[in-house]
Amino acid sequence: MAKYTASDADTYQDIDCETTDALLPESKIGDASVLAGNRPRAFRGNLTCFFVLQLFLISIYTTTFFTLRRGACEASLVYSPAASAVKLERVRFNATLVIESPYNGPPSKEVDAAWAAIIDNMNIAVPKSDLDRVGAASIRIPDTDNMYFAGLSVFHELHCLKRLRQYTWKEHYFPNMSANDERLNRLHTDHCLEILRQAAMCRADISLFTLQWSEDSLLPRADFSQEHECINFDAIYRWAGERRVDAGRPGILTHPLHASHITPNTGVAFPDGKGDKVGGSEDMSPVVVED
Repeated sequence: MAKYTASDADTYQDIDCETTDALLPESKIGDASVLAGNRPRAFRGNLTCFFVLQLFLISIYTTTFFTLRRGACEASLVYSPAASAVKLERVRFNATLVIESPYNGPPSKEVDAAWAAIIDNMNIAVPKSDLDRVGAASIRIPDTDNMYFAGLSVFHELHCLKRLRQYTWKEHYFPNMSANDERLNRLHTDHCLEILRQAAMCRADISLFTLQWSEDSLLPRADFSQEHECINFDAIYRWAGERRVDAGRPGILTHPLHASHITPNTGVAFPDGKGDKVGGSEDMSPVVVED
């Protein structure tokens, strides 16, 4: 993967969505029309056109102001430091039944590498101020200036898609599992299905799909190969890549209650740099909040 250099921290501008008063200049058309009473007719006509033009420009300004203001308010319901990287674009989906993609097909090194690369920027570093903006806590990254582990939800959703694909090739990716691991794997898969359901309803893609007749079938078929309004993923990927943290690096995640200065690697989350295949846990113990 390409290496990225961290950029200056992005700024975020609050918008007061409650203000409804328009900042419009005071109109003095009435006074001007009185003063214009003794002017030549041509002058009065020009003056009337001038004020009509001004009113038209003011109305355009007001409409644009509140349209942009409303859009900005709607876009900032939930704060994200990645908002500055959002770029909208039109994308036509490839939605045929057989799709050539680096992410599907039987298990292979190439397919596994493609999925590993697309979620490589899962873990990123954010300052405490970003966590405060969303009212959340996280784990501090050692040897940093008050930076914390975080991630963008899109990468968790891609992780869930990867897990679902692996579950369809269960014999390859999860061989010789115990009964309990099999149960936890099923729970993890159900978790991912539910996350993706909520994500789809959250985004609520309103682009159209259509129906078509074909010559050889009595049943109509759906055409999903339409344009969609999408966020440019490459821009988000680059933004996350500049802040990427290797959460699997041995020792970077060490439990504060289970660490020991006497026994090496005690309390280390990933001593060999890898997690378990199941990746699911029923741990419901209280959260440990770091100072």
